[in-house]
Amino acid sequence: MIDNIKLLKYCSKNPEIFLDSSYMFVEKHKHIKKYAEVTKEIKNTLIAIKEVKGKKDSSKIVDQLFQQLYKLMPKYSNNSEFGCFINACDSSLEEVLFDKNLLIKITHLYLEKRDLNDIVPIEWIQALIDKRAATRKGNVGEKKLTDILEAKGYRQVKNIEEFNDTNTVFAKCSSKGDFSNERLRKHFGESIGANTQGKKLDLVIKKNNQIFFLEAKHMKTAGGEQNKQILELIELLRKRPKRFKSHYVSFLDGIYFNKLFGMEKAANTEEYNKIIRQKTEIISLLGKIKQNYFINTAGFKKFY
Repeated sequence: MIDNIKLLKYCSKNPEIFLDSSYMFVEKHKHIKKYAEVTKEIKNTLIAIKEVKGKKDSSKIVDQLFQQLYKLMPKYSNNSEFGCFINACDSSLEEVLFDKNLLIKITHLYLEKRDLNDIVPIEWIQALIDKRAATRKGNVGEKKLTDILEAKGYRQVKNIEEFNDTNTVFAKCSSKGDFSNERLRKHFGESIGANTQGKKLDLVIKKNNQIFFLEAKHMKTAGGEQNKQILELIELLRKRPKRFKSHYVSFLDGIYFNKLFGMEKAANTEEYNKIIRQKTEIISLLGKIKQNYFINTAGFKKFY
């Protein structure tokens, strides 16, 4: 096995790249025309409500228009100006679909507070989609790792029998089945999920009878939620494997790794001090528990 401190040094000499295609969504959304079509229909319906409401004997027509608006909302409406206004009202699309009266109230507010026209530039809609690109990442990091493993000849398995019978395999951790926390504890005798409120890891990898329990995080900058993520990776390094062939692996993806190991300057003194504390703790834990690893993309490729 590679020495964990030497592997970390290798990682620090091979930093993360800024434009990692695994995390980029640069193509136009495949349903952009449908988004534009629905946005246009929503705008036309809102214009009709504005023109008709308040006129004599118009209540029946207004009701019909609200029914039409309600039918337009379930799909492809979240990237319209009206869909964004719903969020600005401290509400959500799910809530207005559950409560038609809420939709009516928000519509009246929209007509009062916003300008209304029938222009629907597709680039505006794409810009709204792009702004939420981070929410689309989901399991992108996990896929990046599984693609690397498969390119190196590893095979993904879905049951423990296949895992046990082959030397170069991996499995995705899950909330149930053979690779749930409960089953992992039973199969490998490790305290998976202990003291983490049942939070699952990402991958279990087997290489030459060595078992690696891996948690992956993608971080670009420091901050509230990001601090929590780095602490979770550090916490994993504290776990002392109960078997000599078991290892816990913290995988940090993204350019925060470069800051953490001195390849980029910190924004201010507070961030610098925090980074030094995190780095010191990581190195200290690796020194105490030689079976565990802290790696980036380059380290992952070299190690497996």
